[in-house]
Amino acid sequence: MTNTTNMHLATARAKNLTLAGYFGLLILLPLWIWFLSPPELLSKQATTILWWGPALFPLRGILLNRPFTYAWSGFLAVFYISQAITTLITSDSEQYLALFELILASCWFAGAAMFSRWRGEELGLQLPKRKKT
Repeated sequence: MTNTTNMHLATARAKNLTLAGYFGLLILLPLWIWFLSPPELLSKQATTILWWGPALFPLRGILLNRPFTYAWSGFLAVFYISQAITTLITSDSEQYLALFELILASCWFAGAAMFSRWRGEELGLQLPKRKKT
């Protein structure tokens, strides 16, 4: 488990930004699917698995403050950013939900990028320098 007591203030803020975006999205998606705008073509269960399932993969590493997990979870955030932009463009009735999703996923992405870089530097987890031949 990563030590969080020696975390720099900026790193802690990046972590909090990531957590706000990530957990906000984990709350928004099922609310969107089940209550706010249920899907017409697929079942609620299938839609929940398709949209919520991938977001659960980095949960353990995010809770344990692992910089590598924060780094690759940013790629998942890009998936939700692209989905939000697509919904913003194509759906008039769900634009407010898509905008909220875009904000949360962008917070997740930006926070994860900053946290993984800064925390990795604090822990000395940088990639090795390439040797000159």
